[in-house]
Amino acid sequence: MTLRENTLAALRGEAVEQVPFTCYKGLMPAGAEAITNLCMVVTPRAATLSTPGVSTTSEEIAPGRRLMRMETPWGVLTREVEVESGYGSGWTREHWIKGPEDYAILEQVLRATEIVPFPESYAEARETVGDRGIALLWTARAPFQRLWIEYSGIERLSYDLADCPAAVEGVLDAMLEQSRQIARIAAASEAELIWLPDNITGEIAGTPIFARYMARYYREMCEILLPAGKTPCCHMDGFLRQISESIGATEVPVIEAFTSPPDGNLSVADAFAAWPEKRLSLNFPSSVHLSAPEEIRRMTRSLVAEAGGRPGFVMGVTENIPASVGARSLEAIGAALEQD
Repeated sequence: MTLRENTLAALRGEAVEQVPFTCYKGLMPAGAEAITNLCMVVTPRAATLSTPGVSTTSEEIAPGRRLMRMETPWGVLTREVEVESGYGSGWTREHWIKGPEDYAILEQVLRATEIVPFPESYAEARETVGDRGIALLWTARAPFQRLWIEYSGIERLSYDLADCPAAVEGVLDAMLEQSRQIARIAAASEAELIWLPDNITGEIAGTPIFARYMARYYREMCEILLPAGKTPCCHMDGFLRQISESIGATEVPVIEAFTSPPDGNLSVADAFAAWPEKRLSLNFPSSVHLSAPEEIRRMTRSLVAEAGGRPGFVMGVTENIPASVGARSLEAIGAALEQD
């Protein structure tokens, strides 16, 4: 099997030649391509989104701080971002949504947005990685996750769900309709694996929120994608023990970016016990990258042992690795898997 074939087999729950080892291509440090059992992961987009009459600008207002401005026919929204120097990540200081009146503007923007299939993105991604990688076709976050992560922040959203629920629900409904359109595009695409990039953690999407907003969403996505022969992979990289039963009730077949202790709160063994029909694609615990190579190898062997030889298990890296230890850590993980 090629690296691609081996990884695809695992994500389908089929037998593999060895435990697959993956890493998002954008996170791979220099020299990681030399790790012979490392399968690259790329995330091309299923569709392009554009909104006639809406323009977004960005200007630097202080060193490392930018003000983004969205001009629309229905009003103006702004967002202030601080860019940290380590990985270039943006930390939102002020969200797009600052008050109840902003939801109406955002809803109009969402409903006016044109969504167009983008098959070239997937074709280019497949050509880039060849048999040494897989492509997860990027769709959209679940509306609840998308709203608080991309537009409002969780504190603002929590208040507004209580104070102006109709305004919030209007935006969530518009986002859901977009998700349906993008899922139908993904279902008609050539991609085998469909990425639901939701960043789920039970600390925010707890049982009541999951039941109200996530369960329905995953049901709809699976109703569109599974009959088309696609494999939805949902990015759930947070604390999952408190919502493990809720996750188990969904039809999502692959829990991607699953993070075990010491960083997460649900072990691989407990996850497979709770979800015997699902597959796990891991994020190697980020804090362990800082350990000595022997400890990294020990953790790798421990995670494999917890999986107990079950099909549907992938060792992966889905979060940033400290630059000073990136290559060393990936080499240690790869070596441990080859020795297993």
